[in-house]
Amino acid sequence: MPQEQTTFPSAAMLPSDEERLMLQESLRRLLARRWPAAQAVEFAADPQALTSIWRDLAEQGLTSLGSNPQEGGMREIAVALEELGRAACPAPLIGAALANLALSPHLPGRPRSDESAALLSALHRGDASVSFAFGGFDGDRQAGGVRVANGKLQGRIAFVEAGTHATHLLVLAEPGPVLAIVPRGAVGLSVTETPGLAVPPLAAASFDHVPASTLPLPPGLAEDLRRIGALALLARALGTARQGFDMAVAYAKERQQFGQPIGRFQAIQHKLANCLMALEAARLMLHNAARTHDLGSENWRILGAAARAFAGPALRQVSLETHHTFGAIAYSEEHEAPRHFRRTHADLARHGGVRQAREELARALLEQGAMLPEHDLGPAGNAFRDEYGPG
Repeated sequence: MPQEQTTFPSAAMLPSDEERLMLQESLRRLLARRWPAAQAVEFAADPQALTSIWRDLAEQGLTSLGSNPQEGGMREIAVALEELGRAACPAPLIGAALANLALSPHLPGRPRSDESAALLSALHRGDASVSFAFGGFDGDRQAGGVRVANGKLQGRIAFVEAGTHATHLLVLAEPGPVLAIVPRGAVGLSVTETPGLAVPPLAAASFDHVPASTLPLPPGLAEDLRRIGALALLARALGTARQGFDMAVAYAKERQQFGQPIGRFQAIQHKLANCLMALEAARLMLHNAARTHDLGSENWRILGAAARAFAGPALRQVSLETHHTFGAIAYSEEHEAPRHFRRTHADLARHGGVRQAREELARALLEQGAMLPEHDLGPAGNAFRDEYGPG
């Protein structure tokens, strides 16, 4: 399907590495103060706690990420979600970012209406939150779908995140696709939790002739939103896997066995070293795809698929090795480790998981005749490669 052609600002107009580091540090301090690890599970089940942290995030400008590339794009979204993953905070930032990317007037070709403008304004103030339902555009065959006829939605969608407490659902519907804006209390809408690996659980949304405002989407935008959603989930999974790893390293320094810390045993050292390499490789691939997206290169799609194809099994293995290092205590729900294990595996399975990413990568390389883009080595490195070749 042809992709939408957009105009992106130059690199000099985008947030800098220093600004992203400031974002990371300020968000980590906020979450340590307002979402401490000892209360994270309790808070996640408390609507008032979720509302409170959402307003805190809005005050920091995080609910606006994605609406204006010069104020924060995919790289900033990834940084924020890594920190939310570390803190096991299920604030619906992915839905907000997707809403901004789908509806912001700062982005070319986006649909606009009074209702969408009002929703974005409330979202940026922290007075509204969004659950984004992909349905037939999810990438997972079990996600269901919704059709629109005469201004009403009919169907069922699975794997809806934050569906039970978000103020609005944004629904990709056919034919079109179109984007439907549905208040959570709409007549004919039923949202029920579907307990599983994810904590808090995902939900299923049923639409029985639900009236909705619909907006047509530019060609290719629905697929790109799904790709961005998958990268956002990867960022959160990376944060949870890294937090579990850091905890395992600290535990390996303290836990005594045979008169010495278990971190002195070569078997543990090798496992943790492999985990660190996997985490760093996943982080670099994710942020390279995000950077390429922010700079407006079409290569972000293939780089994103490659990042998801690699990071899926890599981060799962990190999560498993974290549990192996902790031993039996990691299977106790009172311990912090299980929440990160659950989140890592649940997020990596979304949008078709590794299978979908590999299929997308294979189609680009084999059917469409694409080539893997060269890695950006910076001005000096790129010039050296051009002069002397890759060998």
